[in-house]
Amino acid sequence: MRKRPLLRVYVGVLVAVIALLTALVVLVIPVSSGQSMAVPAFFPPGQLWRQLDSAAKTVRLVVVNPASGPGTAYDPAYGEVVRTAEQRGITVVGYVDTDYGARELSAVESEVDDYYIWYHVGGVFFDRASDDCVLARGPTSYYARLHTYVKAKDGSARVILNPGKQTNECFLADTDVLVTFEGTDAQYVNGYSAPSWVTHHSPSHFWHIVYDASTVSTMTRAVDLSKQRGAGLVYVTPDALPSPYDTLPTGRYWTTELAKLR
Repeated sequence: MRKRPLLRVYVGVLVAVIALLTALVVLVIPVSSGQSMAVPAFFPPGQLWRQLDSAAKTVRLVVVNPASGPGTAYDPAYGEVVRTAEQRGITVVGYVDTDYGARELSAVESEVDDYYIWYHVGGVFFDRASDDCVLARGPTSYYARLHTYVKAKDGSARVILNPGKQTNECFLADTDVLVTFEGTDAQYVNGYSAPSWVTHHSPSHFWHIVYDASTVSTMTRAVDLSKQRGAGLVYVTPDALPSPYDTLPTGRYWTTELAKLR
């Protein structure tokens, strides 16, 4: 019988050991969900902003909204919380209403200017975005022009459109993140299904916002559904209408949600 060369035997043993160590590492290290928390922070500077800062490893994006927009003058308290969040690695974007594409572009652009001059934000959250592709087709369309306007200020700025519901793929050309769901937990569980085209794009392009999820168990169900539905950015809260974003989850609800998204 011919003996196998010793070098071949050693190589085979080494390969087997590496495979075993790799398997052990996979078992020991938790697998990331690939999701982050993005928060509409429609509350004043104070403890809730400090709560966001303390969760910066999971909270990666926050919408600042001093007065349903930037307001009429610089507010140093907001300037401080924006600077602190950005120092923690959180991207802060400014809230601007577009009235479904009916608001004058000059008025929208003026508010974008104010956010950049006063707060040095990292992008813009365009709320009440239209779902009509006419406003997204071509470089001179409404949302294309807003996208270009923000990117001209900072090529790395995050542009976010919020139609708040399932919408057309056409809008991805005009935004970095598209909010394809905003509504109650009951609506999310019973009335939402991701359009087929979503699966052709990275989850980092999609944000789901779920409010009125009153318990830890309903929250965890919503987060699990968001994973299945291809959302890379998620926010679930027990808060409800008329102002579901004027506070943050607390206690076990908050820590569990953060853990689910890590």
